[in-house]
Amino acid sequence: MKHKIVLLLTLLLLAGLALAQTQRYSFTQVVDKLDLSKKTSLAAKNFWGKVVGTEVTWSGKVDNVKGGRGKAQILVGNDARRLYKGYNIVLTTFDVDAAANLEIGQKIRFSGYLNKYKSRKGRAVIIYLTDVKLLK
Repeated sequence: MKHKIVLLLTLLLLAGLALAQTQRYSFTQVVDKLDLSKKTSLAAKNFWGKVVGTEVTWSGKVDNVKGGRGKAQILVGNDARRLYKGYNIVLTTFDVDAAANLEIGQKIRFSGYLNKYKSRKGRAVIIYLTDVKLLK
């Protein structure tokens, strides 16, 4: 009987962890929690610790594409929040062929994992995603 209870509790814990990992965050939700014009640096750091590594699905317009060493970096602008020199999201993908076919101004949808961010008071927040997949 004890083993069944332990097994049940373990399954409930794992289900809770899976549910926490599948929580979806919009681009604006993440940026607003990291914007140092609105939040303290401690609040931003605390929030980031909770969401780093979370998979997100967002969209935006291509500002530029850079490549090298078997990967591509796609600079994307999401107009819902302030841009930094035309972009506020940096995507890293290993699908260099798909990235090479993108055009400046093209609208794209993508999924990837929250990797890091840059934020300064009075400036645009830049979010970095890794293991990005371009979606149709």
